[in-house]
Amino acid sequence: MNLKFYTLYGLVSFFPLWIFRANLSGFDIIILLFFFLFIPILIHIQLFKLFFKTKSKIIFLWLSLITFNCLDQNLSLWSPIKNGFLFINFNSPYANTLLISIILITILNVILLYKKIDALKIVFSFILVIFIFNIFDSPKYYSNFPKVNLTENKQKVKNDFNKKIVMIFDEMSGLNSIDTEVVNGKIINQKIKEFFQNNNFDIYENAHALFRDTDQSLGSTLNFIRTKEEYINIDRKVEVHFLKKSNNYFITNDLEKNKFFDLSEHNNIVVNQSMYMNYCNHPKVIVCNQFNPFDENLTFLKGFKDSKLTRYVSAYRNNGAIFSYYIWRALSQFRLVDTLLDPDGEKASFEYILNQIFRNIQNNKDTSLFFSHILVPHIPFAFNSKCEYDGDKSINYNRISINQKRIQHNLEKLCLTKFLDQFFTKLKKINVFKNLEIIIFSDHDSRIVDDDNIKNSVIFLHKKKNSKTSKINSDNLSINDLIYNLSSDKF
Repeated sequence: MNLKFYTLYGLVSFFPLWIFRANLSGFDIIILLFFFLFIPILIHIQLFKLFFKTKSKIIFLWLSLITFNCLDQNLSLWSPIKNGFLFINFNSPYANTLLISIILITILNVILLYKKIDALKIVFSFILVIFIFNIFDSPKYYSNFPKVNLTENKQKVKNDFNKKIVMIFDEMSGLNSIDTEVVNGKIINQKIKEFFQNNNFDIYENAHALFRDTDQSLGSTLNFIRTKEEYINIDRKVEVHFLKKSNNYFITNDLEKNKFFDLSEHNNIVVNQSMYMNYCNHPKVIVCNQFNPFDENLTFLKGFKDSKLTRYVSAYRNNGAIFSYYIWRALSQFRLVDTLLDPDGEKASFEYILNQIFRNIQNNKDTSLFFSHILVPHIPFAFNSKCEYDGDKSINYNRISINQKRIQHNLEKLCLTKFLDQFFTKLKKINVFKNLEIIIFSDHDSRIVDDDNIKNSVIFLHKKKNSKTSKINSDNLSINDLIYNLSSDKF
């Protein structure tokens, strides 16, 4: 075979389709093409010119490596094998993917080394088909982010309707959780209590969640399921109800049924959501603000590395290639980049998200429900003592003790209230805060120790419309019961 064939082989193997899927500028695309395509192709051509002279068998190892790179880029191999494959299953996804990658590259090398040209033709045909298929794999393109404006769903409302804000903060433990039994627990608990008391919230200090995963917890709560037994008995053949795996590359799960949104009191619903669970398929939703890591308007907390390099590495990692995760991990370790992707990027842009909710309240006068599910204070950790972003805390999570994790989780909760204070202040300045009903809760506790024998204590707070006082409720109530009891029309 001549140099033209091997050059084509290299083009197919190296071509980074992912750079066209991340809302990058023309300049960014040229930069990435230079590093991910032009330089590798030049090296590739020089290696084959050398091969034609020396006939060194090392060229088959090179072909194995670039073939694996092609498979990795076009099949997004990180997700399918991060948890192991067959007998390979370590505690670390990096160990799993590294070992499986080495095995696959070795197999490719053996096949190409002993079958040479015949094997090369077959392998090239295979990767060419995968590459062409990936070109037309439209769900991975940026344009498939959920549509924001859904005003075609807008309904007519009465003038005297109640305005409600529901804010779900993911993985936030409660005021009497085991996480408070560390050195900063009582102090931070008191500060959080005082903040919500000053804003006339009723505090349910012994609220708990029925489940320790978001799918079951929120699926059951938003569909007025009151007990674990009731949830399990829906269909004992499956573990998760009301949700399905999303067909959208940028969404993990779709919530198929949502009785809370169905309530007659809720109209023209405005949603802010993460990339994990999609609430926007409901016919009453008129605005869908999903966290979008490649939104050019995103702003970040002080300390976040908002750079071109962070954007490039995030775009690569979003494609799901194994190599992208290793590149990101190495650059993060040396503190050269952070990541825009969920949940890190969402925590880094928490202030931006709250401002977005504020603008939605300003601009949507006919909305009765502003609903948000935000991946804060969900791990990885991010906040320092000044509530600035610190990427060191993200990459060092597995290196600190359980007590240190609990201390940091408490700090993350305190920082959350600091940003809520700014949010509430803005609402007060436009004279809408007192007229709002506000419900704040979490789907489950911190899961620092994920043990069913530990009470699944979560935050739950409720401000009534025009409330002038704050009450502390010490009853042992589930978020499922609380949401059910606070909903005036369940049917």
